[in-house]
Amino acid sequence: MPSNLSHSPLRVLLVGVGETYHLGAFFRNALQALGHECVFFDERTYLTNDIRDKLAYRLFDKKPAKFRVFNRDLIDLAVRFQPEVVLVTKGSFICPDTLDKIKQRTAAILVNYATDDPFNRKTSGRDIVDGIPFYDFYICSKQAIMDDVGRAGCPNVSFLPFGYEPTIHFPEAAATPEEAERYSSDVAFIGGADADRHPFFEVLVDALPNLNLHLYGGYWDRHPRLRKYHRGFALGRDYRLVMGGTKIAPCLVRRANRDGHVMRTFEVPACGAFLLAERTDEHLEFFSESREMACFSTPDELVEKVRYYLSHEEERAEIARAGHVRCVPAYSYDNRLKQILRYCENNTTTEAKSAMGASKSFAVGS
Repeated sequence: MPSNLSHSPLRVLLVGVGETYHLGAFFRNALQALGHECVFFDERTYLTNDIRDKLAYRLFDKKPAKFRVFNRDLIDLAVRFQPEVVLVTKGSFICPDTLDKIKQRTAAILVNYATDDPFNRKTSGRDIVDGIPFYDFYICSKQAIMDDVGRAGCPNVSFLPFGYEPTIHFPEAAATPEEAERYSSDVAFIGGADADRHPFFEVLVDALPNLNLHLYGGYWDRHPRLRKYHRGFALGRDYRLVMGGTKIAPCLVRRANRDGHVMRTFEVPACGAFLLAERTDEHLEFFSESREMACFSTPDELVEKVRYYLSHEEERAEIARAGHVRCVPAYSYDNRLKQILRYCENNTTTEAKSAMGASKSFAVGS
């Protein structure tokens, strides 16, 4: 195990999805920015679009042929590259046997950054849970899953929030009057149309029928009352223009995933927008309520806060500025990655920390 992990250049094998707006790409950017040697194993090249394969995997854990190729190629790459750290983002397709072989044939530390609840069968397959004991460190993006991960057999469990990607999430104003008009809104929400999110916006439009509401993300167009507010998807520059053009950006967590926060928790203030976050313990750890963000707990309180802040422009702008300052650069993925490597370094020096009771949480502000 090398010393000074967080300071010396490392050989890191990163496993994830390499598309621009995925966490795998964010960590790849961070590794490169920090000067580490990174080989990226892109799950995207092995993904199947066959609905029959997806259903067989989701319902019966039956893996298509590409899964076998994926695991074989991952082992081969690890053996050739001999990384010091293998960092996996979620690891949907990795078999437990693959993790075991990598541990046997390399000296790498195996780290999983759990973007989803591994015990939620709607988002995670059986192999993810069965693979938990093979990781040296399991880093959770939600505190609620930590005890379950520890009981599943990982010796070191920790909490590390999501962050923002500096090359994507920053303030940007519209370039033309046409853009300014297109992206201008009172309230803009980016995220999928989960059933438990519907009531918040149903009550909002009932109470404020003249509200200029924009909803971005999947399935809002299927909702009979909310489809007229659907504006498609927002990625990259579109995301920044949505945030730059709205007065209020609500942030709802995903309950089925046991979230206490989501990626937008940091992306919204990084883009300079006013964050109106669902009131959770995690949100209250990251930002100060009424100073760096505003909060709500119920649909009625959402209406109350939207009505208030639409009519208090200066206060809204000051909170947005303070939220941006709190977020940038502290909550960048560069800093998140530094914490991961520092945690590995600190926890590999004491064998006693391999007990389940040694599970701990990162300080969220550094």
